[in-house]
Amino acid sequence: MAGVKYAPRPYEQSATVLERVEYFSHWFYTTHQKKGAVAIKLGISAKKLNRILTLEQLPDEELLTRMMELCK
Repeated sequence: MAGVKYAPRPYEQSATVLERVEYFSHWFYTTHQKKGAVAIKLGISAKKLNRILTLEQLPDEELLTRMMELCK
């Protein structure tokens, strides 16, 4: 298996919390969102949003759900 870096991933498998946060972070930066406005929409402080975006803190399931809804 030399040379194989990543195995293909089945589509049925759910994404991990880290993958969802990375997706949210990508959305946040590519759409040029304002931290304060997004934090208010999520119901958290801008400081907590910054910790999530820098992966210092992972969100709980409820916040993660709100983050994914915001990306849609």
